Amino acid sequence: HLSDVSTVGVPSSQKMGVSKPLSGYTNTEEVLPYIEQHMIHIKAAYPKFRKRTKWLQDKHNSTFIQWLRFKVQSELEEDNNGVSENLRWLAAGPNMAVPLYRNYLIKGIKFNIKAQDDVRTTQNSGVYLLAQTMQVASAKDKNPILSNMGFYGVIQEIWDLDYQSLQSQSL
Repeated sequence: HLSDVSTVGVPSSQKMGVSKPLSGYTNTEEVLPYIEQHMIHIKAAYPKFRKRTKWLQDKHNSTFIQWLRFKVQSELEEDNNGVSENLRWLAAGPNMAVPLYRNYLIKGIKFNIKAQDDVRTTQNSGVYLLAQTMQVASAKDKNPILSNMGFYGVIQEIWDLDYQSLQSQSL
């Protein structure tokens, strides 16, 4: 891949400030209140660790999916629960049969895997992801900072996770 070359596709001026984080469940507006509730739950369950940001984030990352599944199931048992179909599917998780693709068209932009780009003159396997992450100065840093950070990478595999096929299944 070449250095000092601008990207192809949507002009960068059109992309700035319009994307959402694409990490796991955090790219879905419906899940954001549950993330906040889960962090409150963890702080209440582990009061000794309230101020240890990294520990709290690690605990959140390792327990959120199971907690969300239980929380949504509990809400579904209530009348007028307001749980959307999308949230039900997300809480249940994706279908375990995952198709792989060499390229994929998303909002008019065709993305390729690196192996596909290697045999072509035009390349479109590079990606940029803005994600909220914990930043530390060293392994002993006691004051990590949670902020947005940009990551660049190359697409090695394209998976199509299917949450909608779960619509006929219950949690």
